[in-house]
Amino acid sequence: MLRVKRRTIVAFLLPMLAMMAVINLWPILYTLYLSTTNYSEFNSDNYRFIGLENYRQLLLSFDSDFFPVLWQTLLYVVVCVACFLIVGMLTALALNNPRVKGLPFWRVVLLLPWAAPSGITALIWKFLFQYDFGPLNQIGRLFFGRQFGIPWLLNPTLAFISVVIVNVWLSYPFFTVVILGALQSIPSELREAARIDGAGPWQYFRHVTLPLVTPALVPATILSAITTFQMFNTVFLITQGGPIVSALKPGATEFVMIYMYNRILGATVANPHYGFIAAFSITLFVLLAILTYIGSGLGTRSPQMSGIREARA
Repeated sequence: MLRVKRRTIVAFLLPMLAMMAVINLWPILYTLYLSTTNYSEFNSDNYRFIGLENYRQLLLSFDSDFFPVLWQTLLYVVVCVACFLIVGMLTALALNNPRVKGLPFWRVVLLLPWAAPSGITALIWKFLFQYDFGPLNQIGRLFFGRQFGIPWLLNPTLAFISVVIVNVWLSYPFFTVVILGALQSIPSELREAARIDGAGPWQYFRHVTLPLVTPALVPATILSAITTFQMFNTVFLITQGGPIVSALKPGATEFVMIYMYNRILGATVANPHYGFIAAFSITLFVLLAILTYIGSGLGTRSPQMSGIREARA
């Protein structure tokens, strides 16, 4: 009887698994194949196998900026995700306070940055950061004189901070909603027990709130890290990867996707080297898979998650 059930389940799942293999697995395998060829726009009929040459050119060639750009991107991801967590947690804790009125209204207000088109939002922020006519510097000149001006998009460090601010403004509502939902699912008995035991706000947050919201934070953090790593349009519309201090170094905000566009796609737009682009894509795919695996492992092995599993057992 059990064998019949298993065969029935497999029969129902097989068409969907086959469809997933065609939609998801086949493009990855074809991209992997292209990355080992010299396929381009003008040799599509006579391209040949070149092994790992595209990867060597990407990772080991003298003029490659891949590793500096990768480090710059990882720094951007870490800073952004840390800000997402901090701002999202503080906002969710504030909204979870029973003295806050009009919670549905504030939820709508919070979702506006997240729901707004990222391209339009990027252009608005670019105008705000503009040196000569931007509202931020104009307001500063009202208080500090006409000579006042912060080069938000002209200084490498300030440009990096500026794109972090924009990304945090766009993304922290997602974390607020996730954390707020987890906070509202905490049983009221735990709050009462903690209050009777004399736990202060910090002890309650550390030993009750944080362990119970961690299961919701782990997938949200991984998803946001991957999205930030792959970000292109928002940063590109604001800085185009600049400012560029030296022709020998990548721009201050030239993250991996912008680097691929500026140095690979943009430079070879008349004759795109699809094999090299495929090698770049496979390299990013492997990096993101490793980071996702590490993030998932850290989340499931954290003390908070271990405590939750022990409590459930």
